[in-house]
Amino acid sequence: MRRLVVPLALVVLLVPACASSDARARGSADVLRLGVFPTLTHAPAHVGLGTGIFAETLAPTRVEVHPFNSGTEAGVALLSGSIDASYMGPWPAISLYLQSGKVAVVSGVTVGGASFVVRRGAGIEAPEDLHGKRIAVPNVGNTQDIALRTWLHEHGLQATDEGGDVAITEADNPQLLQLFRAGRLDGAWVPEPYPTYLVDEGVGEVLVDEADLWPPDGFLTANLVVSTIYMDAHPEVIQRLVEANVAAIRFAQASPLRAQAIAERRLVWAGAPEMDAAVIAAAWAKLTFLSYPVPAAMRQVAEDAYALGVLEQDPGSVLGIYRLDPLNAVLDDEDLPPVEVPG
Repeated sequence: MRRLVVPLALVVLLVPACASSDARARGSADVLRLGVFPTLTHAPAHVGLGTGIFAETLAPTRVEVHPFNSGTEAGVALLSGSIDASYMGPWPAISLYLQSGKVAVVSGVTVGGASFVVRRGAGIEAPEDLHGKRIAVPNVGNTQDIALRTWLHEHGLQATDEGGDVAITEADNPQLLQLFRAGRLDGAWVPEPYPTYLVDEGVGEVLVDEADLWPPDGFLTANLVVSTIYMDAHPEVIQRLVEANVAAIRFAQASPLRAQAIAERRLVWAGAPEMDAAVIAAAWAKLTFLSYPVPAAMRQVAEDAYALGVLEQDPGSVLGIYRLDPLNAVLDDEDLPPVEVPG
């Protein structure tokens, strides 16, 4: 099997970071630089920002928001010291941790909410119809890329960079509608709300709901990830960030209609196209927001990447990524049991 060469490998160049990168990564307690994406899997971030939960809970620290299209991009920024924390999917966080040891997952965020949607008229009704097709992911080397490649292998298919004939390409999620209409893509494996949006616009059909490939509540799509250099330098800021994340999750759970409206406005701010409230509501129904970090899913994603050849080292140490003392402090304050990650 060919070893995959993906842009995420560029992150390795940042691992032996110079002293100036580490100095930047220490940041300041006055400002928390936070990465978010224009996706509903990051809805707690958008809700926390839009309601003022983050501003109030993190004060006196000011939150500076940096939008990204994928975890690959956010990961480079995190390791270079350009941001201090980011919401991101499992695989970029795992890769950053195994390559550098300089990131940690401090809370879960979202399970559910990604699908393989194919273009109407592309003639794709089954895996065997994908020969010669062009499929997009937010970034080669991100979580959806790992999911797509794993699914292709399970059905006897490979990407062109592995010697197969399914072309995997990158596309910014907000550009998918235009690319589908122009016939420049045959499908995309992407997070919500984009699968629901493409179906609603009449250009796409869901071929695979990724939730169907996982056990119930096991399909992790977003964590809260921080720079350990920043965390060690400013533990009180990370503690407040985790408190804010938990509060935003609870707001989304308790007031879904208000949360959906807030999240939709924030998505547009981050670069997403405007969408009908019904699209947001339908996509929202595929998501579950929770602070539990779902370690079994992290282990499975790491094992999938290892099987693909994207990850060359044994992923057995992957669960060392968790630093859950801040989350457990929040739970303890509420007389809830702590989160324990198996060894």
